[in-house]
Amino acid sequence: MEKYGQHTVSSMPKAYKCEKCQDTGWLDMGNYTVAKCSCRLAREAEERMRRSGLAEALDTQTFESFQIRTDVQRRIKETAERYLSDLLGNPKSPRRPWLYIGGNPGSGKTHICTAVCGELLKKNIGVRYMQWLDVSRKLKAFVNDEDFEDEVADYINVSVLYIDDLLKQKYSPNPVFSEADIKIAFTILNARYIQNKPTIISSEWDLINQLLPADEGVFSRVYERSKGHWLTIERTPENNFRLAV
Repeated sequence: MEKYGQHTVSSMPKAYKCEKCQDTGWLDMGNYTVAKCSCRLAREAEERMRRSGLAEALDTQTFESFQIRTDVQRRIKETAERYLSDLLGNPKSPRRPWLYIGGNPGSGKTHICTAVCGELLKKNIGVRYMQWLDVSRKLKAFVNDEDFEDEVADYINVSVLYIDDLLKQKYSPNPVFSEADIKIAFTILNARYIQNKPTIISSEWDLINQLLPADEGVFSRVYERSKGHWLTIERTPENNFRLAV
């Protein structure tokens, strides 16, 4: 630190939150072109998640706040932690794993998936939140329209997609899903499968015993990508932790 007159000049280099873009949010790609930096994309993704209704969830539904009172809760957290470790531990790996947490309502599926998203956002990885019931209703208006691909593009192209309550409907041991729901699910999941983009899914359905029989073409892809990172919580009142005293 050196002083000149009334001014103080620091010889220490300025510390940036993002060294790649020096906190401008933009990268110089040469030839007078610029591109959004990953930190800007992450901020935009977080803002989208906050606008989508996850504002409070991002702050409160964390790994630290996920309570471990039963073996089921322990397995849920361990599955999510293993997923994060495998996804972030080797960025050069050709396999970009998916996470699937399914089964009993109130078991902490959305909490733990939101916690994973929060950790990815901290790493400047863009995440988009898709609340299945709301988004699928809007997409069904375009499902047979030439603009359908444009409507689903944002959910296909984002770095990480979190689908909450995939194929949500009234529960049945042997669910039957509409052609429109299956088309929406296939279009998004198949494109992300082909492009090797990480996808996080929570759902009330058992991946093996309910989704695979309902449509093997769609859900064999989910099963393949989430090997080692999927869990289905048995549907019992004891596993609805919202009802715990």
